Amino acid sequence: MPRKGENIYKRRDGRWEARYIHHYENDRPKYRYVYGVSYSEVKSKREVRLRAPDRVGPTEAKKACPFEFLAALWLENIRLSVKESTFTRYHRVVDRYLLPRLEGQPVAKMDQRYLSDLTGRLLREGGVKGGPLAPKTVADMLCVLKAIFRYGAENGLPCPDISGLKPPQNSPKRVSYLAEKDRQKLEQMLFDSEDTTSLGIIFTLFTGVRIGELCGLRWGDIDFEENTVHIVRTVERIADLDPDSPRRTKVIVGKPKTESACRVIPLPSFLAEFLQARRQSSEIYLLTGTDRCTEPHQYYIRYRKFLKRHQIDACTFHALRHSFATGCIEQGFDTKSLAEILGHASVSTTLAIYVHPSLRQKRMQMERLRPACLNAAGKTR
Repeated sequence: MPRKGENIYKRRDGRWEARYIHHYENDRPKYRYVYGVSYSEVKSKREVRLRAPDRVGPTEAKKACPFEFLAALWLENIRLSVKESTFTRYHRVVDRYLLPRLEGQPVAKMDQRYLSDLTGRLLREGGVKGGPLAPKTVADMLCVLKAIFRYGAENGLPCPDISGLKPPQNSPKRVSYLAEKDRQKLEQMLFDSEDTTSLGIIFTLFTGVRIGELCGLRWGDIDFEENTVHIVRTVERIADLDPDSPRRTKVIVGKPKTESACRVIPLPSFLAEFLQARRQSSEIYLLTGTDRCTEPHQYYIRYRKFLKRHQIDACTFHALRHSFATGCIEQGFDTKSLAEILGHASVSTTLAIYVHPSLRQKRMQMERLRPACLNAAGKTR
């Protein structure tokens, strides 16, 4: 199926047709066309023509440039410079949220006030069946919109400056983490089990890796001489943007999402010994015991079944990462080391999002407070 806003269509004769703006004449865009036997072929041809030296840029008629044309150019421009998973997220924002509301609108007429009103409408009624959209979703839309307009301005289009348009405030979600009694119960169950589901939970509890990183972990990534693990890949399911594909989504194995996420984590001695006893050949994935990986959603289902089977209160898999970080702080880890272990670029992220002091820790800190008039025995002087 053609993607909305791309100006690519399947003709009645079975061929595919793609149109693009070649130049402007009397303030009106003049289109040219390319043809092929498949969607992919005409899209590739159009990308070549858009970069052709004989393509005349608009003058005063830049004002007539519609939003969908600029958005398509921006997506084509970033396709090779960002991760495939990142590109699919951007494409989803454009296709699902921006085009239905901005298609046909000249970019020159979209001032900050217009977009501020749009933001308000989205927050009130932009969701499914007219319900409100989450502030985080609207903030993501504005982030993409700013990038599109910045690209347009760099290429001579009269795009509005919306740098002053503030994203809606997003109330941080309270993320659960394992209570001490649940953690002790879970650990006992895990060390008494021999299956790969238990192995993955144990590994996460004591390293804090993300579920996608865990799914991509092979035995060859563990250095048993240095007692370290190298996080070098992640597994995720993303939208399949190839219209010729029968699938809507696909699983990809790639590098972690940031440079700081590619890291080396020291393993505690007990965990290294536990893993050594179960060691397999280097190409085998930890969670499957084969040379094929599992995807995060499938492993998450296994994890939830494990909790239910052992009558442990349900919590998200990501809560294990939060529990690891909180436990490290309680044990006196310095935040810089912890941030690097978790794969964060900033220590502030570690402290603000992943560390949840327990009531016991708060009580210990409060007990350190004493009035100056009390001596060590608790009596007044």
